[in-house]
Amino acid sequence: MSTITTTDVKAGEHVIRLNRAGEGNAEAVLFLHGSGPGATGMSNFSGNVDAFAGDYDCLVIDQVGWGDSSHPDELPPGGRVRQIVAANFAMLDELGIEKVHLVGNSLGGAVALNMVVRAPDRIGKVIGMGSAGAGGAAAAPTPELMKLITFYNDPSIESMKELISYMLVNPGLFGDRLNEIAEERLKVALRPEVRRSHELTFAPSTGLVGMSVPETALGRITNDVLLIHGREDPVVRLEGSEWFARRIPNARLFAIPQCAHWAQIEAADTFNALATAFLAGRI
Repeated sequence: MSTITTTDVKAGEHVIRLNRAGEGNAEAVLFLHGSGPGATGMSNFSGNVDAFAGDYDCLVIDQVGWGDSSHPDELPPGGRVRQIVAANFAMLDELGIEKVHLVGNSLGGAVALNMVVRAPDRIGKVIGMGSAGAGGAAAAPTPELMKLITFYNDPSIESMKELISYMLVNPGLFGDRLNEIAEERLKVALRPEVRRSHELTFAPSTGLVGMSVPETALGRITNDVLLIHGREDPVVRLEGSEWFARRIPNARLFAIPQCAHWAQIEAADTFNALATAFLAGRI
């Protein structure tokens, strides 16, 4: 098991909770979690760190507005994603890290694409799983995504278990730990500042304004991009990654069968093998 250190890092006007493993390795990987209520960096990526930490400096963060990072009372005019992008780069500056690879799940995938468009020279390779922010018909929110967005209409243990069930083809993967995992996430989700941040993020026409990268900008990305998507993902459909793959010049797409939105959890071995091989230049 990798040794993980947990610290709070200044990120401009914010503070970011950082879980770090493999410090001292030459190349860094920044892990960007999704937007679910109660989500944190480690809730998304705890099962993946060991596969990377032998070769990479792994930076697993709670993004601004989630977990134990800052929860600003207001969003800037550019919305939540722009706020996160600025904070992430400020954190890297504070750590003295000039360049990173990115791994982003769902909303984290959209953040990753926004980071590479903003500062391509500071980003190495990009891995997105079930990335949000696609255009066209793929942009329409699914009923399962609407359950995530409207979670606080009924913030109960039953609602959390239902939401988790949409993230996996087989919710039985967690066995008798499903209740425990739902309770852990609900405990975080019910913190007043976490709820406030969720409602700000998904406020109509304001919170996620600017999340989607324009097609013109996608076409100018020269970084290598790997899109991993659960074939049965009901939260962000596979068509979203197909849409990105047709517009990002150096993108490749891998669809994992019998897998939903949490590819890094439900198909951890496959995800870890694909991601590490991609970063090493073998695919």
